[in-house]
Amino acid sequence: MTALTTDQQDKLVRYLKQTAAELNAAQTRLREIDERVTEPLAVVGMSCRYAGANSPDELWDLVAEGRDAISGLPTDRGWDLERLYDPDPDRLGTTYTRAGGFVAGATTFDADFFGISPREALSMDPQQRLLLELAWEALEDAGITPTSLRGSDTGVYCGVGPSDYAPIPAGGAPQIEGLRLTGGTTSVVSGRISYTFGLEGPSVSVDTACSASLVALHMAAQSLRTGECSLALVGGVTVLAGPTLFIDFSRQRGLSADGRCKSYAAAADGTGFSDGAGLIVLERLSDARRNGHRVLAVVRGSAVNQDGASNGLTAPNGPSQERVIRQALANAGLTAADVDVVEGHGTGTKLGDPIEVQALLATYGQERKHGPLWLGSVKSNIGHSSTAAGVASVIKMVQALRNETLPATLHVDAPSPHVDWESGEVRLLTEARPWKTNGHPRRAGVSSFGVSGTNSHVILEEAPFDVLPETVGTTPVAVPPAVPVLLSGRGAAALRAQAERLRASVLARPELTVVDLGFSSVTTRDQLDQRAVVVASDRESLLAGLSTLSAAEPSDTVVEGQVLATGARPVFVFPGQGAQWQGMAVELLASSDVFAREIAACGDALGEFVDWRLEDVLRGVEGAPSLERVDVVQPALFGVMVGLAALWRSYGVEPVAVVGHSQGEIAAAVVAGGLSLADGARVAALRSRAIAERLAGLGGMVSVPAPVGTVEELIAQYDGRVSVAAVNGPAAVVVSGEPGALDELIAACERDGVRARKIAVDYASHSAQVEIIQAELAQVLGPVTPKSGSIPFYSTAVGAFVDTATLDAGYWYRNLRGRVGFEPAIRALIDDGAECFVEVSPHPVLTMAVEGTVADHGAASQVGVVGSLRRDEGGFERFALSLAEAHVTGVAVDWSVVYAGSGARAVPLPTYAFQRERFWLVPGTGGGDAEAAGLHKVDHPILAAAVRIGDRDEWVYTGRISPETQPWTGDHVVFGIPIAPGTALVELALSAGAGVGFGILDELVLEAPLVLDDELGCRVQVTVGVPQDGRREVAVYSTPNAGPDDEQPEAICHARGWLVAESAAVARMPVQWPPAGAEPIAVDGLYARMELAGLDYGPLFKGIRAAWRVGAELYTEVALPDDADDDGFVLHPALFDAALQGALIGKDPNAPFEMPFTWSGVRPGRRVKSARVRIVSSADTGLHVDMADDAGAPVMSISGLVYRTVDPAQLERVRGGGPDSLYGVEWVPVQLGQAEPARLARIGWDVEGLGAEGLDALEQAVAEDGAAPAAIVARIAANVTAGTPAAMALEAAEQMLATIQRWLAAERLTETRLVAVTRGAVALEGETPDIAQAAAWGLARSVQSEHPGRIVLVDLDDDSAEVPWNALLAADEPQLAVRAGQVSAPRLARVPAVAADAMRSIDPDGTVLVTGGTGGLGVVFARHLASRHGVRNLVLVSRRGPAAEGASELAAELTGLGANVRIEACDIADRDQVAALLDSLDVPLTAVVHTAGVLADGVIESVTPDQLARVMRPKVDAAWQLHELTADLDLSAFVLFSSGASLFGNQGQSCYAAANGGLDAMAQRLRAAGVPATSLAWGVWADGVGMAGRLDNTNVARIESAGVALLAVDRGLDLFDYSLGLDDALLAPVQLDMPALRAQARAGSLPALLRGLVKVPAQAAEPAGGSLAQRLAGVPEDERESVVLELVQAQVAAVLGHESGAAIDPDRAFKDMGFDSLASVGLRNRLGKITALRLPATLVFDHPTTAAVAAYLLESVEPEVTTGGAAEDDTARIRAVLASIPIERLRRAQLLDALLDLARGDAPEEQTEDDDEGAIDDLDAEALIRMARGDL
Repeated sequence: MTALTTDQQDKLVRYLKQTAAELNAAQTRLREIDERVTEPLAVVGMSCRYAGANSPDELWDLVAEGRDAISGLPTDRGWDLERLYDPDPDRLGTTYTRAGGFVAGATTFDADFFGISPREALSMDPQQRLLLELAWEALEDAGITPTSLRGSDTGVYCGVGPSDYAPIPAGGAPQIEGLRLTGGTTSVVSGRISYTFGLEGPSVSVDTACSASLVALHMAAQSLRTGECSLALVGGVTVLAGPTLFIDFSRQRGLSADGRCKSYAAAADGTGFSDGAGLIVLERLSDARRNGHRVLAVVRGSAVNQDGASNGLTAPNGPSQERVIRQALANAGLTAADVDVVEGHGTGTKLGDPIEVQALLATYGQERKHGPLWLGSVKSNIGHSSTAAGVASVIKMVQALRNETLPATLHVDAPSPHVDWESGEVRLLTEARPWKTNGHPRRAGVSSFGVSGTNSHVILEEAPFDVLPETVGTTPVAVPPAVPVLLSGRGAAALRAQAERLRASVLARPELTVVDLGFSSVTTRDQLDQRAVVVASDRESLLAGLSTLSAAEPSDTVVEGQVLATGARPVFVFPGQGAQWQGMAVELLASSDVFAREIAACGDALGEFVDWRLEDVLRGVEGAPSLERVDVVQPALFGVMVGLAALWRSYGVEPVAVVGHSQGEIAAAVVAGGLSLADGARVAALRSRAIAERLAGLGGMVSVPAPVGTVEELIAQYDGRVSVAAVNGPAAVVVSGEPGALDELIAACERDGVRARKIAVDYASHSAQVEIIQAELAQVLGPVTPKSGSIPFYSTAVGAFVDTATLDAGYWYRNLRGRVGFEPAIRALIDDGAECFVEVSPHPVLTMAVEGTVADHGAASQVGVVGSLRRDEGGFERFALSLAEAHVTGVAVDWSVVYAGSGARAVPLPTYAFQRERFWLVPGTGGGDAEAAGLHKVDHPILAAAVRIGDRDEWVYTGRISPETQPWTGDHVVFGIPIAPGTALVELALSAGAGVGFGILDELVLEAPLVLDDELGCRVQVTVGVPQDGRREVAVYSTPNAGPDDEQPEAICHARGWLVAESAAVARMPVQWPPAGAEPIAVDGLYARMELAGLDYGPLFKGIRAAWRVGAELYTEVALPDDADDDGFVLHPALFDAALQGALIGKDPNAPFEMPFTWSGVRPGRRVKSARVRIVSSADTGLHVDMADDAGAPVMSISGLVYRTVDPAQLERVRGGGPDSLYGVEWVPVQLGQAEPARLARIGWDVEGLGAEGLDALEQAVAEDGAAPAAIVARIAANVTAGTPAAMALEAAEQMLATIQRWLAAERLTETRLVAVTRGAVALEGETPDIAQAAAWGLARSVQSEHPGRIVLVDLDDDSAEVPWNALLAADEPQLAVRAGQVSAPRLARVPAVAADAMRSIDPDGTVLVTGGTGGLGVVFARHLASRHGVRNLVLVSRRGPAAEGASELAAELTGLGANVRIEACDIADRDQVAALLDSLDVPLTAVVHTAGVLADGVIESVTPDQLARVMRPKVDAAWQLHELTADLDLSAFVLFSSGASLFGNQGQSCYAAANGGLDAMAQRLRAAGVPATSLAWGVWADGVGMAGRLDNTNVARIESAGVALLAVDRGLDLFDYSLGLDDALLAPVQLDMPALRAQARAGSLPALLRGLVKVPAQAAEPAGGSLAQRLAGVPEDERESVVLELVQAQVAAVLGHESGAAIDPDRAFKDMGFDSLASVGLRNRLGKITALRLPATLVFDHPTTAAVAAYLLESVEPEVTTGGAAEDDTARIRAVLASIPIERLRRAQLLDALLDLARGDAPEEQTEDDDEGAIDDLDAEALIRMARGDL
């Protein structure tokens, strides 16, 4: 063999090395591929919605607590529930179950959030909509900002099946035509997510039925491991839009009868279907580690296979299930013994479950090492959610791993007997078990098996312990002194909801730090357009800020607003002199290294030119020069501004341009890069020195709040001695010049009403005087070497962008000498694209000027303005708020800088608070299946089909009408009842007639209104009879939905009449429009007046656009809204109705209510959406109405229309409601609005702070500082916690009495409102009230009537709750309840109807005890019990007993009625006497009617504790004694007679209201405990019965004027009987005068309690006719006295019950007319409401005649009348108001500095405070006061 040469050897070695290297590389790549193929996948985020659970945490709570989420079938999806259920499994089209699991709110969606139109949202399968929201939530849960994924390779894999939502018959939903394909196709479910989020990885919709979501997970895992995507959204969704699944499985008998899955149980009887959706976020574990994502669990392995040719398409295959499990274990590299638990398919079927368990026994059940395999299924909790079932199981098991617990499976009576449980170690989780780490990682298997035969199995493993959440730095070294917490939303409502979510989360998780929360808000949440930032130093301040934000209240630590421009381009603005303050920015030296370094550098640069240290000046070090020196303040400001600019830039805020004002241009030039720091220091120091040495004392400067043109005219006369120095804003100019000339200018301005003011400087910058130092500046600034900068520099000296290389010594002279064109600079910058001006200064002196220019330029909605620091706020917290202001404007801020080195970590935050609206297609009336049913299809919105009756020419048209399918019906509401308009019934008759060739309505009589208050609507039939003498009979019927037990209700005939084929031609309308000679009629207030009359019309029915009158003829223009759909109607009923509404023009709202009754000669023409109408009234035929189109062609004509008066009670009876005089109390949500901050004092809370020592201490504090609080928040009776309920009730009421009396007596608190706070005084749903607190509440209700507007009652559920007091005070609600942050107010509401068989009677065979039985109501009800109820044993007790007047006659009368009667003297509040009485009864007691009571009326100021106790004793004490002594008896009724005083708060009845308030609460507590207790809060009885017998005519008139009519005795007895059939503890039998209440609504005086009964128009908040000053403004001076006198006479007459004011003698004393204290209060309140004046409670006593009161009122308003509404000299008033404003509020309103500057006379040359002053000068007194109080 030939020897290798050296060269050959070298080549061989190199080859071998290369081969080895390539082999190693190949092995590495193979290893990486192998590792990637088997790499665990991290679950980093989850979201879900299932029955009973709207999040993964809620799902865990549900299963951990063992709750069952199955409920009845949904009522909001348009299912025909009436026909759907049938217990017969063979009944076609029905289901034999009434239950399932349903996602709450599946019909709703936040379309606006995703930029989807309402029309498209309606077209979208709810499965798409649900997954869109869940995708956002899942990514947020993963800590990934969804918008950051746009353009990424993120994949989407969704399990989804066909939906009942999309397949709508053609023509059934024309509004979504063109959108059905994308809206209903399942492939779009995943594609929609990818499209919306901009995801470019694989997007696959998977349909393998029940296994779909696990198959999707398996596919996503493969995609992640092969690198197709780096992140994946994986899950499934099922929304049961229709009942198809229930119907199909009913035919197969595969459903559980009760809708529940009894997984693996002996009781298993079928599956129970449910809605659901879940998504998880998956990424490779290595990526999760690298990205710092929280790992919830990992997917170790998965597998998918098929049953193949098994024994049936839908039958499960055990061997295939075994194989898929083994494949998944092999994929994970595990053995069966490595898995602890399996979350099984477990549908609860008798066939499927045993097969599944046998497969588990054969695999996991063998060779166990760590105990048995545990088996459970989430379907037992939430049902079978089909394509979303697998991901539900995954989420459950991930949560189980995290919570170390295996939850129990429900409904297992015993393990299935069809399983050989002994063949392996598998056990059911019939109870929860701990799941701790036991030496190996905990793992769970999850199975899903599809009805298609596709099986899937997934293996989950607990998260590795080395995966920790991301932190910023390992050890906190620089925790920020204030933390910005960011929130955002699409719209203000979402933002508020988000704040409330975060607040609740922080409260629930005290372990979270503010730093972690802030960091997470910055790094894990997208910043949407509506933004807010809470700057908090600790947890408490964060909670406070979130509370104010959620309540829409202002806070000095919260910034919020709408983004003006995304990525807004900021411009740095540098002011000149004036922003300085002692200690400015010193706090930043300690908190910001960037700022401190820059200040040090500036100090070094200045050190060459000055003999002082910059930092010493800033800190105010002893010996350092004062900022009052111009040669100190200007260099110091230069340094601070340069430092602040560096600070802004360190947070990523880079300016697109800079602009400076006067000397501010020096800092601007340095920041722009045009001057070195040394050169900037030279200019600032040496120029200011020249000013100090050469110019000081020679001149001055004056601010003039006027446009520059005006100012130039003013100064023209001074021949150059005064010149314009700066133009700062549209009306903000500074002039400079000689002192004498400036003094003359100021005097001239004052004469002209222009408030010019000196600026505190003694030199004249920007004037000819500067020329003195021109040469000096050229010399000392000569060394300056400018250069071209990197940031555009806008010169206010030149008026354009300039190259900073031109900023030489000459420029800096011109900068000081020339005019400052600041306003034109701002305008030019706006035009060049500036979107945010950032004032870089220690105090914002130019901000107001910039805002004024921006607004004047028309750019206020596109350009933001923010500051940096503020006077006395020079630390990081203030700077963080400024960063927040920039962020809210839209400027990009690098918030991560805040957390650098802080050790902050990402923590979970609440997901987005979607603002959902309903979007749901419901089955229409389209006749798609009419022909299949042997019917004729009808093209009509309501009528769907018609059928001919046998061989007769007789027809029935049928359809369905409901608020959902015909939403326009909801726009027609009469007295609170939705009623189909009469025009709709006419239209139905016309449509049916047209179908048979008889299209004219000869006559029609309306017999009954068609009420539409059932959400499901009702069936409608129109019958058309056989022809008779050229006419056909027509009738319109409705049939309500079936009742319980499929009871079929009777049809109701609503209209009956005759159709004809021909009629006389209709006269054409005038061609000229409006007709010749027409007088216009205002229609602006028409619909408001109609509301007062009881007609509440929505937009579609507000059709009148204009009206005219020509003699007796009325003409109107009517139209439908542009988007109204009138297809198929003869004429849309709303337009038809609008044509008739013209007859209501000019009608008195208080006139009797009328409805159309008979119609004749109704002839249709063209269908149009707008028409002209002519109405002529005739005594014979009623109204004649013609409608025509714009060309005069007929649209509709009515020969005669007669109306009939209708009583609202008739409508109630038709509606089927309860009686019209029996009411209950409902608590309705109250939407709080914006409220100005108010100074509040708290007493009675046992906490430190103002007023803690009580009202005495508070009044003393007010006396000392002169500032009374706006309101006192007084916790009433917080310490009343011991004693009997009656004793505690008296004590609590006494405390309320003492508090109110002391408050009313406090002279310094006359303008201070009282917020009386109780806890548990009222009962919302599911609650029972506290008797003591309720008594106190009742007392205050009465006082509210005596002192309207001064007292607010607030009931809490938690004394420590965060309460938005300011918003509550502004809510226009006298009574409020706050529960878990939700605010509610009480409303009186009619009680529902009671079926006749539900009515109960008092047991006639037992004994009935009637207290107060010998007088008043006791006598009335004793007779009633004996006569109507047949009670045989009556015991009547009273204080005098048999000695009472008429007692013997009463006994004889009752005996004659068949009753055994005992009349006894008994003190019903004496326990011993009552006990002895009850012991003496021969026949057991079966009912109690407690009517006893006494009065002690008087205004609150006169009430004594003894009076209060005397009234409460026979009410509360006696009732409690009766309860305790009868507690062991089987009573059929325990009726307590209360009074409406406890609800309405009658004037002068505070004691009575307190007693009855306690009684009402007692009944509620007793009924909750099982006692048949009812409290009847009676109104005022007629015929002198009851307490009404003690009222004089004046009191009766006062009560009737309040809208409470006298209750007839017979009516009251009927209401008593009716109440016995109700399960309500508190009822109010009250006869209300509805016309009087509507009049109150019109006048704005309707009590809040009654707002649910009478529509309150928006404009009713103002006094009718305006305030007294407004009324008198147009009255000649010599007539005003008589006008006011007549007004007072009218109100006095109303109080006393006279018919008119003419009966009132003006000079007669009130006391001689029958006035008492209550009448006095009533007159004061009436006059206060009408005049809009705050009148004293002593009005009648101070001015004792009608004439005297009139004179007082005239004197009170005359200054305003003579000046057009405002007093001529407001100086004293303004001073008084300013003195009352708390200092802190002035500071928050940013007015304190301006006011202090005004007081001391100094202001910057930029005239910023002058801008403030100018703005203030432009305001009138009212506006100034509002501004200071925080309204502006």
